[in-house]
Amino acid sequence: MFTIGIIGIIFLTYDYTISKIRQTFESINLNLYGNTTPKVINKNSKEENNIVNNNNTPETVQNTNYYGYLEIPKINLKQGLVPMDSEENNVDMNIQTIYPSNYPDVVNGNLILAAHSGTSNIAYFKNLYKLNNDDKIYIIYNGEKYIYNIVNIYTTPKNGKVSIYRNADKNIVTLITCTKNDETTQTVYISELIGKEGI
Repeated sequence: MFTIGIIGIIFLTYDYTISKIRQTFESINLNLYGNTTPKVINKNSKEENNIVNNNNTPETVQNTNYYGYLEIPKINLKQGLVPMDSEENNVDMNIQTIYPSNYPDVVNGNLILAAHSGTSNIAYFKNLYKLNNDDKIYIIYNGEKYIYNIVNIYTTPKNGKVSIYRNADKNIVTLITCTKNDETTQTVYISELIGKEGI
């Protein structure tokens, strides 16, 4: 009887642990720097093609086809984000929104952004290495400012793919770029939504 009870506890603990792992983390393999973005993400979603047009957008940005803006005050970054189905959605022109990203208003979604580091004029993520846990990231989208807090920073091998580990019960922004002074790895920055405000 005691043995049956112990076996039952082990099974319950195992099921609970596995369900928590599945709930808390997801691993997504992505082709980062290839042109794998489909031309149409979702024909029925009006949010996919929304354009931000307000007076609070950075003056340094000229493109009017942005769906939103990424702002990181600590490193003085303010840059527009082009839609996933745009031909300009690639790291050689802009910050790339990686498919299968979700826009910020999707519950428990993950907005995945990649850009070059280095010294070129398209190295939008050249100063990400200065970020730490608890630093703030803002996404301006659909007339609202989404506020994120960095909760995890880690490196992965630079092989064209990346595993993203994040809390599946939170809205996330994931930033990905090459690791400073290391040609073999890329750095992943996971941030969780902590609030939003109208602009």
